[in-house]
Amino acid sequence: MKKRVCMRVTSLAPDLAAKAYSFLSNHDQIPDLLTADDPHTLSLLERLIKGLADFLETGNGFMLEQQMREFALNRVKQGMPLASVLEMIRLGRDVIVEQLQADAEQLIQTPAEWPTFSSMQMDVIRFVDKLMDAVVQTCQMNEREDKHRPENALSAGEPFTEVAEQELVQLVLKSTDIAVLMIDKDLRIVEANYALADLLQVEREQIIGKQIDETFRPRECERFLQWVVERGQSGHYVAEYNGKWTTVSTSPIYHKGELWGAIAVLRNITESKRYDEELTKREALAAVGQLAAGMAHEIRNPLTSIKGFIQLLREQMETEGNRSYFSVILTEIERIDGLLNDVLVLARYRDDKIVAERFLVMEEVLGVIRLLEPESNRRGIRLELNWSGEQWHVYGYRARIKQAILNILKNALEALAAKGSVVQVSAYASINQVVITVEDDGMGLSDSVKQNLFVPFYTTKPDGTGLGLSTTQRIIVDHGGEIFADNSPQLGGARFEVRLPISVR
Repeated sequence: MKKRVCMRVTSLAPDLAAKAYSFLSNHDQIPDLLTADDPHTLSLLERLIKGLADFLETGNGFMLEQQMREFALNRVKQGMPLASVLEMIRLGRDVIVEQLQADAEQLIQTPAEWPTFSSMQMDVIRFVDKLMDAVVQTCQMNEREDKHRPENALSAGEPFTEVAEQELVQLVLKSTDIAVLMIDKDLRIVEANYALADLLQVEREQIIGKQIDETFRPRECERFLQWVVERGQSGHYVAEYNGKWTTVSTSPIYHKGELWGAIAVLRNITESKRYDEELTKREALAAVGQLAAGMAHEIRNPLTSIKGFIQLLREQMETEGNRSYFSVILTEIERIDGLLNDVLVLARYRDDKIVAERFLVMEEVLGVIRLLEPESNRRGIRLELNWSGEQWHVYGYRARIKQAILNILKNALEALAAKGSVVQVSAYASINQVVITVEDDGMGLSDSVKQNLFVPFYTTKPDGTGLGLSTTQRIIVDHGGEIFADNSPQLGGARFEVRLPISVR
């Protein structure tokens, strides 16, 4: 799977580079120096993306690190802010991670591959963090060497603010991802960038020159910068500020052997933490999915035998008195069998009896509408179809696509129990996808329902299992499609949109 992912990233490198370059070109804080030389900048972005793909496959990012160090150093010497170079590297990372997430369902073939896939995304994030640190260190080292030259030497009487300006890399102060806070030995705030002000939700201009303890009133366990000055204790910490998880690195600032103050660098790691949590969750779900698939498969075998013997007993022993009993038993067995089928679909169990084929998707949609028409007529619900008559082929499992459409339409009919009388089905082609929408004029979806709609076992129905829509989503995604749920701007009720790739073979 790793090779498939790397080949996919490499093949898309020019497109991903163009996407990153387009963002750079429209970014207010990116200087013209970066975007003026279009071919060079595009080539470098493409090299960065291919280098990250090579790192994913081989685990060796030495060459890419050397290239980025040299590029950053050259551009900084030409007058480009280091933050702009870091922004370019960060964008290269982001477009790769976004593309991997978009391609996840195509790249991952078995549940067991999910942990590896998630781990690869984390590897990209961690490596790029190290890469940016290496770039910053290289430029800082070069700056320190420049300072030690006679023309840049400090005079003994210079105040702390001038020392601070030379110690602090201006680019980092302008960074949008790295927050910087500096205090003097009297615990007064000497410098803070806008990223820090945003993180701590304060006005930057109002805190400069004030005592840090009065400004932030940190908890006793979070007096990180004070500890540097008061105890000589620097270090690395993890803290939460306004719902954002950050790493905090603190260190002293010395001038001519005397402690002048301290600096803290804070980096938002909320997304990285989410990836870690998502990785843990997916590993657990993969294990549970394999267990559930095994159990469902084993339960089905005796259930088939039970169903067969009940039918045999019904033929031999059915009377007026026990006829309803046999009917209830067989109905409940069918219900259990349906639940097991949903569990197997969610666990991506492949039934050898179900064969993938190329078929006309509207035949299945029309079949579902015909199946539900008697019920809709009985309940006084108007079932409308907006379709030009055009036909589209899709490739996959005919029965499962039919099951997905049936689940959505049944939900729409059930949603009209309290309010509404119209369910509208529409179908049309959009570029290389067939789009099927189901809308109603019912109560619509609340925000809490929309957030949990596709979560397994979440249901708002007293007798619901909570597997219908999660199974539907799994079916659509397994066929390379997408499913969206929102409220209909036209009818006011719920609106479900299914997009499936059109097969041209």
